[in-house]
Amino acid sequence: MTEPVASTEPIASTNPVASVVEPPRGILPTLGALGPGIIVAGSVIGGGELINAPIQAATFGFVLLWAALLACVLKYFLQVEIGRYAILHNSTTFEALNLCPGPKIAGISWISWIYMVGYTVTQVGLVGILLAIAGLLSAMFPLGPFAEYSVTIWGILVYGLTQFLLWRSRYAGLEKIVMVLVALFSLAVIFALVLIQGTSYRIAMSDIVSGLQFSFGDQPALATVAVISMIGALGTTANELFQYPYWLLEKGFSNHIGPPGAQNRVSRAQGWIRVLRIDVGVSTLIATFITAAFFLLGAAVFFGRADVPKGIGVVNEISTIFTVTYGHGSHLLFGVGAVATLFSTLLISSAASGRMGADLLGTMGVLERSDATAVHCWQQRFHTFYLGCVFVVFLLLKGNQPPAVIVIFAQFVSGLFLTPLLMFSVGWLAFHTEKPLRMSWLSGACLVVSIVVVCGCIVAALAARFG
Repeated sequence: MTEPVASTEPIASTNPVASVVEPPRGILPTLGALGPGIIVAGSVIGGGELINAPIQAATFGFVLLWAALLACVLKYFLQVEIGRYAILHNSTTFEALNLCPGPKIAGISWISWIYMVGYTVTQVGLVGILLAIAGLLSAMFPLGPFAEYSVTIWGILVYGLTQFLLWRSRYAGLEKIVMVLVALFSLAVIFALVLIQGTSYRIAMSDIVSGLQFSFGDQPALATVAVISMIGALGTTANELFQYPYWLLEKGFSNHIGPPGAQNRVSRAQGWIRVLRIDVGVSTLIATFITAAFFLLGAAVFFGRADVPKGIGVVNEISTIFTVTYGHGSHLLFGVGAVATLFSTLLISSAASGRMGADLLGTMGVLERSDATAVHCWQQRFHTFYLGCVFVVFLLLKGNQPPAVIVIFAQFVSGLFLTPLLMFSVGWLAFHTEKPLRMSWLSGACLVVSIVVVCGCIVAALAARFG
């Protein structure tokens, strides 16, 4: 049996020469074929899980745990279906959205244009991520005589490292980097959950049960913003749903299936769709576990306190608890895990922005998709531009705006506008996927229920706010 090999080239064409590969069998070969979902997990677990979830938990306690978990789990079916459409039709996201009903401007669907406007607004969240990384590194390593400029220096170093990695790494390289980062912050949060039980902030089962009841607590007006921002921030967010097809195509899933009419294509596609589901399932489990862990930590440590820290101060405060109880080594390990969490978001979000920009040009007909070199060059130009803008705003806002305010604002916009827009688009595409390989009636029902529930949460949150 031929083992699947990750593509190291950028997306060059929507109709490449097929390199048919049979789907893997067995646990280890299947795990070896995963990757795009890990990249998504590395992208989403940053501003949402590390900044948003603990702050909302600190404000409202355990009561909104249900919203944090729903935000992660319900998007599983959406991610599977946008992935299914991409690999069966060998289609990028902009190409797929062009098939949705409605007018086109410059050859691009109205949905894509609205989404790009919202996406551009949400990219301010990366400024908050960069501020948080620089602030955390500055707190851990204040640079001695240059302590006054420590945040700026660390911000410059992180920006430079991100640009370097993006210019040097294509898909295979990014996948390896993110796997290491995911491992680091997964170990860090497991470490934190275990250690917190040995302190006065231990988490009781009754706390968890209280958070699984559908309630907005004693502050429904404020809780609405929290719920909407968590829907936009936690689990596979709208931006990561939009970007997931890029990672699947670069991994080679569509090429492995083969073109329409290829021998045994249906059975081979069913096998790769099974791998796709596992890939999405792994990323969903990682995101859900990390989200629940940081939410519980935030509620246990900060709820009911008048001096709730903001932004990356949450991480510093939790680290301090571990330092007092267990020693300085625990503080350093937790801090390294937090840096890995935030850096993975900065790295992958910037890389995905480059792919989105090149895809937009290709869909407009400005860029020839068959020219792999040109596609890769435009990807680099776009991610360099996006990250450069983030860095400029970082220098302008440094010290004037806490990271949490910036991050949560971006996530609120995503939850209120981008998530519903993309959910309905994915739903439409799912029911227009190639018939023999379309989702089952049960998967279709789960997809519809997930869309209804997420939108219902948003409507309920708004009703609680203005009712």
